[in-house]
Amino acid sequence: AMMYKYRFVFYAFLILMFGVSFSIIYLSLAGPEDDFGYDSKTTELNGVFTVYDGKVYAMVPSNGNYEVEGADPATFKVLKDSYADQQIGYDNRFVYAGNLILKGLNPAKLTVLGNNYYTDGTVTYYCARNSDNNLSLSGLGYILQLAGQSLGLAGKPQNYWYPFAELPKGQTYQSRPGFATAVSADKAFFKGVELPGADPRSIRPIPKKYWDGDVRESEDYRTDGSKVYYKNDLMPLAYNPTLHEMTVEADVPSREAYLIDDQKGMVYVDGHAFEEDKAPYRLIGTSLKHANQALFIAKDGLYFYNKDSEKIEKAADNPFPDNRYQEIAPDVFSSGNKIYYLLASEHWGRKTGLQSRKTHLMMLDGVQASGLKKISGENLRDGGVWQYGGRHFFFDDLGSSQLMPSAVYEIKDAATVQSLLGSGEMRTDDFRNLETSEKLSAPESTEIAKAVTPYGSDWSNAYYLIFGGVALAFLIAFLMRNVKADPYIIKDGHLIVSNLLFTKYRIADIDRIIFRTEKNYKGGGYGGRMQIVMKDGKRSRNLTFSTLVTLLPESEQKVIAYIHALQDQLNKEGINSVLAN
Repeated sequence: AMMYKYRFVFYAFLILMFGVSFSIIYLSLAGPEDDFGYDSKTTELNGVFTVYDGKVYAMVPSNGNYEVEGADPATFKVLKDSYADQQIGYDNRFVYAGNLILKGLNPAKLTVLGNNYYTDGTVTYYCARNSDNNLSLSGLGYILQLAGQSLGLAGKPQNYWYPFAELPKGQTYQSRPGFATAVSADKAFFKGVELPGADPRSIRPIPKKYWDGDVRESEDYRTDGSKVYYKNDLMPLAYNPTLHEMTVEADVPSREAYLIDDQKGMVYVDGHAFEEDKAPYRLIGTSLKHANQALFIAKDGLYFYNKDSEKIEKAADNPFPDNRYQEIAPDVFSSGNKIYYLLASEHWGRKTGLQSRKTHLMMLDGVQASGLKKISGENLRDGGVWQYGGRHFFFDDLGSSQLMPSAVYEIKDAATVQSLLGSGEMRTDDFRNLETSEKLSAPESTEIAKAVTPYGSDWSNAYYLIFGGVALAFLIAFLMRNVKADPYIIKDGHLIVSNLLFTKYRIADIDRIIFRTEKNYKGGGYGGRMQIVMKDGKRSRNLTFSTLVTLLPESEQKVIAYIHALQDQLNKEGINSVLAN
């Protein structure tokens, strides 16, 4: 009766859920098209802004073109000959960061301070030169805006933008050496946000040392000579001249920002500190081309940063006796007369994409470092041939980014050995072909340590949601296990079937109702079926029902007893019924 009373609310909810679900599926498969084409009506102002058919558009990388709403194409200008400031445009009324207005900034007095800071003498903004994800727009908000866009009710959702921040008004600002850095008389700023307690007179980037010996300025770490900052966060350490950001040659391990304190042997990554009582730490090698994590050796273990959990984790105890080892080739090490090497691997699900990245430290079986020697010359680039007795190995210098995941391969046939030793210049594809054809094969080895970083958490969350929904259904069924689920209700001279449409039948027009029991072959047990026969000969569809709201099977005797109770109720209303075989 309650469901019947609120049936229109129920219908509206179902329609809404269907509409939203359909829109999500449709819009996820059919993304919005670009707003304009390039033809004679198009005038490019720079790499970001374009005038097309009387309107100004801004290119926001990762999401295409946006109309700069309200911009005057006749007076619209860009900052000429400045790649670093090409995201800034202005007309006679406003200054724009891409397609968005920098409110309060006077275009007639616009001055470029440098480091992507802009001022009119009163109002000052930082505006990033590169687009980024707009974290203030939720996933649901993005879908709703896409739906609004497709219906012509809203503009293109701003899921990417040129991030900007307004600085305190009424102060004079100057740029300072270092990425996105500026100062006022008494404060320092990074990306338009104050660096807490920083001395503006001495704020500067920390050196960033590259694997090839080059030294540049760090974009993430800075100091005022006393305090140290990661982006806008004050770090729990004092500055000393040995501090520097470290880069590695490899692809994946170089994506984090590692700060090295040579004075204390400490490591910090993306602002997170390794455990101080384990120091000193030492990066396992100078290459890490065959690694998906940067591995650090301490006296008691092998450590790495898990980007997924944002924690420092221990991969294994220190595998090197007395913590002594040397790198004899890229990602190949000797220690205690044994040979170790790195191997990178990834795990992909068939439908879920990348699941994890791993770095394995392997020990070469049956090989002693004292008997291993290199026999190839300088003519063989991107690797070397090494010999141990009658065995031959190829030590790779290309790396996993070039589809060579192992630092060490064994060469099984003499022809390949002679080919590598006698070759002049080999292309990258030549090495890959040797690996895929198994002429370079995985050597006999033992895994000593493994670092694992999981990916694909969004898929995991989806699975949790599904399992949670199933668990909730069982919980509801359990709580309602004694609630009857009558197949009909009697109201105002009508029999109303308890189905999705709540179909009405006038009692005076009903000839009889036929009941049956039916075995449920899917779930076991029995259920009931009901069909209404009208006096004009028409018949309703068969309606399936149970005695209770339950997910458990019911016995035939219980269903028959329930049907008899329904027949007694119908008999009181003057409705004939039968229980058929």
